Amino acid sequence: MRPLLITVGSRGDVQPFLALAAGLRAAGHRPLLAAPRRFAPLAAARGVEFAGLDDEMLALRDAVRGQGVRAAITAARSVKPLLRRLLDDEAALAAHPADAVVHHPKALGGPSVAEKLGVPALAGLLLPLYLPTAAFPSPILPFRLPRGLNRASWGVSSAVEAPYRGTVRRWRAETLGLPGRFRTVSALVEAGGVLHAWSQHLLPVPADWPAFARPTGFWTLPEEEWTPPAPLARFLDGGEPPVYVGFGSSFSGDPEALTRTVLEGVRLAGRRAVLATGWGALRRDAAGDDVLVIEEAPHEWLFPRVAVAVHHGGIGTVAAALRAGVPQVIRPFLGDQPFWAGRLHRLGVAPAPLTGRLSPARLAAAIEAASALAPAARALGERVTAEDGVAAAVARITA
Repeated sequence: MRPLLITVGSRGDVQPFLALAAGLRAAGHRPLLAAPRRFAPLAAARGVEFAGLDDEMLALRDAVRGQGVRAAITAARSVKPLLRRLLDDEAALAAHPADAVVHHPKALGGPSVAEKLGVPALAGLLLPLYLPTAAFPSPILPFRLPRGLNRASWGVSSAVEAPYRGTVRRWRAETLGLPGRFRTVSALVEAGGVLHAWSQHLLPVPADWPAFARPTGFWTLPEEEWTPPAPLARFLDGGEPPVYVGFGSSFSGDPEALTRTVLEGVRLAGRRAVLATGWGALRRDAAGDDVLVIEEAPHEWLFPRVAVAVHHGGIGTVAAALRAGVPQVIRPFLGDQPFWAGRLHRLGVAPAPLTGRLSPARLAAAIEAASALAPAARALGERVTAEDGVAAAVARITA
């Protein structure tokens, strides 16, 4: 079988699709992974065939990060031209024979490419987005609602796509030669075209969802042999397991202040720490005898070696910490991060999310509270690692 996988966004959006591609390849299929060009080395390292997509939107996001509201508004005016270039790269994928298309919702052209090829389209969703439920509100809603409005809140997903539908409609007609009218991702998902890529132990399927919506489990890459840099190996061997602190691709707006708060909070808790600077939420010059600063390290390798993982609540980091059986402290920034933070708290593997103003005392108290949750985190980790989300997704795609 020749599946085409299309994803757009940061590494957290790409790595699960790479895991799925690797799983398809291991099962004897010939997947093609299409993702922003900067991720070509990741695919090459796994032996996965790769097609590069325009990544100017990622570059634009990098350029305006931390530059203020005016820069963000200026950047927003550039989004539609950049989107059209991305869509044109996606259109070129229709020249490759395929038997099915699995697409990230950010890859707005994915369903149209499938339509052009005349093959099924499946949305690969790392979080619930399109199937309404009364059990909980849309994870991307930026505020809380009364429980009675949970189902109504799911309209926000379609509203997010709305500004780009005209661009997609013109692109379909001009580049793919398809009718201007098209089915939205929401309509495709409601018809069964979906793979939910999270663990049922983190978020079970609600009672009012159809059977096809049952989550597969996380799409996780098999762990590869990784040799840590000597400073990291020495630090880990030099004392009790440290606290990990990293906020991925999130940005606080004031990395100096956030770093000071983190350092004071960790030391107030009497802990050592490994700080991962990621995309710049934390400062690089915060090292000390009790603190090691790194840019990044594979979570699958590092998390089993730490006592607590303090992070932003992105689903990729949540999944890695769950699999490692390590308790978590979540400082959510945006999007679906507060939703996952709330889920972890209700499951008893994280204290209440650190929303609002973060202080050293609040962080220290959360680290101590999380430490007491280690047995529950280990037990949940065993259940999560018993799943094989990639195998379940491969079975669904190739059925």
